[in-house]
Amino acid sequence: MNDVEQATFDLSHIPGVRGAMVVDAQAGVPVTAELAVGVPGPAIAAFASALFRRSAQAIRSAGYGALGAVQLEAGDGDVVVTGNDLLLVVVLAESDAQLGLIRVQAQHVAEELA
Repeated sequence: MNDVEQATFDLSHIPGVRGAMVVDAQAGVPVTAELAVGVPGPAIAAFASALFRRSAQAIRSAGYGALGAVQLEAGDGDVVVTGNDLLLVVVLAESDAQLGLIRVQAQHVAEELA
């Protein structure tokens, strides 16, 4: 198991996490993923990539600098996306998961990948 796979595996084993992926930011496809059964990895990867890229453009246009992370709260849980122009770390969490821990760990992985 290489470093990227190990980092994804570790993120996916945080309590309340349904899955974790490293995604090619431009192509919107998973590089590696550890997902619960039934989680549509390719669709989530494409969605997360588009969300991050568009949000980064909007934040830069508004004069707020570089985007650090995006957190989307939905009815069935949260999606946390962090990374850079090349690779994104995407974590899918249940609504009762410890989002602070998840964000810190996801950011740590993103920094290691940079």
